[in-house]
Amino acid sequence: MFDFSDCKNEQQFKMMYIKYILSKRHIRVFCIETEETVLGFPDVIGISFIEGKACTSFYEFKISDSKGKIKFKPTQPAFYKNNAELPVNVIACDRRSGKAVAFPVSKLFDENSPYRINLSGEVQL
Repeated sequence: MFDFSDCKNEQQFKMMYIKYILSKRHIRVFCIETEETVLGFPDVIGISFIEGKACTSFYEFKISDSKGKIKFKPTQPAFYKNNAELPVNVIACDRRSGKAVAFPVSKLFDENSPYRINLSGEVQL
């Protein structure tokens, strides 16, 4: 597993993760979040071809605080719920270990998930 301990912020983590992991899984990877996109839209899209069909995956990047918590803006969980058919995954850097943690956004709303989001928009990794 890759060590992301040297990442100082979410942008640096995202770019390293794209370079070393997502670029190996997809033929194209695009950073898509801008001020003009829909509020809550994920950060990155990956495109793959499976049996001749284009398949997309979406990724939301987070970096934890020193206690292993990640925080979502209120628009993000709302977007995920309203667009549940999109394959969105959270990729989070846990600053305690330098390791990446990945899970589908559906886990944010699953009562039995270790990644269930709390009322403050936080998830403990």
